[in-house]
Amino acid sequence: MAPPGAAAAPETGAVQLLLRNVDSRTTVIRARREDTVGSVLDRLGNGVAASGAEQRLRAVHAGRELPRGATVGELGLPWDATLHVSYRLVPTPHGDAWRLASEIAAAARLAAATVGQPYAAASLELQVRRFLDSARAAHQRKSNSALGPVAEHLGIFLRRGVPGVLVQLYQSDDKRRRTDAERAIRCFLSPDPPAGKSIVKALTAPVLLEFCESFATGARKGDPLYAALRDMVATVLSDPEWTPGLWGDVPRRRVAEQLIRLARETAVAVIVEIAGAYRSRGHPAAAFGNLVEFKTFWSVLRQQVLELDADTPLRPWRKALSQTLEALLKSVEDCMTRFEMNLPPPPPPAAAGRKHTSSSSALTKWTASLHSVWAVLAELDAWSDAHHAMRTTLAAHPRAVTALVLTAGSELSESIRWITRHRDLLEFEARRHLAMAMLPEIVRGADAPPPHEMLIDRGRLLPDSFGYIAHATPQELRAVLSVAFKHEQATGPGVLREWFCLVCQALFNPRLVLFSACPQDRRRFFINPTSVVDPLHLEYFEFAGRMIALALRHKIHAGVFFDQTLFLQLAGRPITLDDIAEADPSLHASCKKILEMDPSLVDSNILELTFAREDEVLGSRTVTELFPGGKDIAVTSENRCQYIDLLIQDRFVNCTRRQLAYFAAGFRIMFNKWKPWTEFFASLDVEDFDRMLGGSKGTIDVNEWRAQTDYRGYKEKCRQIKWFWKAVENMTVEQQGRLLFFWTSVKCLPSDGFSGLGCRLFIYRASSSRDHLPTSQTCFYHLNLPAYTSLSMMQRRLHMIVQEHVSSGFGAS
Repeated sequence: MAPPGAAAAPETGAVQLLLRNVDSRTTVIRARREDTVGSVLDRLGNGVAASGAEQRLRAVHAGRELPRGATVGELGLPWDATLHVSYRLVPTPHGDAWRLASEIAAAARLAAATVGQPYAAASLELQVRRFLDSARAAHQRKSNSALGPVAEHLGIFLRRGVPGVLVQLYQSDDKRRRTDAERAIRCFLSPDPPAGKSIVKALTAPVLLEFCESFATGARKGDPLYAALRDMVATVLSDPEWTPGLWGDVPRRRVAEQLIRLARETAVAVIVEIAGAYRSRGHPAAAFGNLVEFKTFWSVLRQQVLELDADTPLRPWRKALSQTLEALLKSVEDCMTRFEMNLPPPPPPAAAGRKHTSSSSALTKWTASLHSVWAVLAELDAWSDAHHAMRTTLAAHPRAVTALVLTAGSELSESIRWITRHRDLLEFEARRHLAMAMLPEIVRGADAPPPHEMLIDRGRLLPDSFGYIAHATPQELRAVLSVAFKHEQATGPGVLREWFCLVCQALFNPRLVLFSACPQDRRRFFINPTSVVDPLHLEYFEFAGRMIALALRHKIHAGVFFDQTLFLQLAGRPITLDDIAEADPSLHASCKKILEMDPSLVDSNILELTFAREDEVLGSRTVTELFPGGKDIAVTSENRCQYIDLLIQDRFVNCTRRQLAYFAAGFRIMFNKWKPWTEFFASLDVEDFDRMLGGSKGTIDVNEWRAQTDYRGYKEKCRQIKWFWKAVENMTVEQQGRLLFFWTSVKCLPSDGFSGLGCRLFIYRASSSRDHLPTSQTCFYHLNLPAYTSLSMMQRRLHMIVQEHVSSGFGAS
């Protein structure tokens, strides 16, 4: 709104000023209310006297000189205010820069003013090169400026208004003038000599932005020079050594406004790219360039907007930003909706594990937009304005998000790790993929190192396995593992699976005192604080960490489940009262009662509790203070929550800190040094880890088992096959598990049952005598079944192989 008594400005926030020179000539300038008097006067151009002093313009309004640093809005200048302009001689330390910039501006203005008349090339390119040479030369001289002489030179280039007049000349209809201006502008695309040190380039962002801003709105689209300038802005701003301090004395609001415009342009380009993805429109190289600029401008813009967030004049631009963010979110939502429509329906359980080419084909068509979609989602996640709406979109399209995550290769998986903060919105397959992408691939093929071969004596299972694994290098562990048991011929993947299961079962056996089983779920474990009784316990904890990481890498379901307290420590998350319910039900119940007690009872010291914990270790009682002097501090209604938090910390963290450190050291051996291994757990919840390492905790579905089995030499209607399944149905859960282990060396089924094994099971008609026991080829999931003559014979033979000491060995391989 214009000041009282003034006519309303046609453009909100703008004021028209009449600048009258000493020769009575008047120049009309449109200024924004946040523009300073100095920036308005600089558009007229100053001069440099022969002495090297600057002839700086000054403005007088209503009989008083206006401060150059004051803004038009602060001064309350009305519409059509007349400013009387005159020169003042001001000493300047960079007389050459002022002179060269003034000469360039004057030459460009003269060329622009004489369009249609004969034109002799003004050698603007040569003049700009001289200016840049002068900046580099000044770099060698001492300067008191915090920004340095190069930045000072470029600031003079801006204050002279050179970018604007060069772009004006470039946009003229005269071909020769246009070419001359283009060559001059392109000097800033390579401001340093090819073989020299980059001195000027890192400081050119303000000048490049001004070049971009000077282009007329309608002339930007499709202009190769404008595209090159915008690309160079992105290149400079993405340099790791660039900092916001390099904007110099350019007003931060102006920087933000210019960046917002560039950010909106790149957003539109990315939206178009996403919208045309399924129809395979656009050029991949152009799409990649748009994406780089999108990431750069929006990242830098966040810094500027956060810095100016409380600044009232920026609020209209905040609204424009919100509208752009909404448009980006809408493009992603439309993309996901179309994506889901092209995904095949989930396969039925019986068909799971088979390849579905239609799914692969549908995903291939969307590969081009994958990076764009993830880049937009990452940016939306970073803006508080769009954060909630983005989560709503992810929650509404779980199948699309899962498919997008699953199609992300290892390189892209790194750039989308931010989504683990929203793991509650992801399906299990997506969370597992993000975690497994952090583990290195097993090296196979012609360039693979030799297999890490192990020969294990079953009677020395742990010592032999410890020797091979604990002393192996990371490179050896990332190679193919090959296991054989002494005096046994069987080798291959089946034996490897058996070895993993046997070693993990032995390591987590409570009798080894490394881990304790939860009282109510004996298959779930946490670190035993009394493991110190074994002098080698720390080495074995590191060995256990290596084995768990290897089992995950080889996708072995070892039948081991971590308690919530152990998982949360590995994930770097705090342990709360509810998290200890399974590991220590007694302590959990006691703490709950303390919290539920009447405050007056707690304050009466009826519990006689202090900030100390009594424990029995190796037959002797010890007292541990929860903090120094804690045994003298009584627990009250006000500090009881703190007491319980410290008690849990001491019981499950402090007491096992060293053991956990060694276990973690073993686990992270499988990760590259530059990848923080804790991010593996950041993608998961404890239930996910259960499914990945432990497998299914439910009973075996015999009908699913049967549906997943094929026959060779038998038919499904053969009496031996009917007897076989009848015998299996009559087995206990433990016996069924042993038969499955004998057949496949799979200790626990995947969480999705038999379909998760990846291939079907087979029963072959054995050529051996009916007096022989069945044999198996666990590598191929083959069971060799003799043609027994009765149900009772079938049951007796199967009963023999499901004995615990028999099911641990295999027949053929």
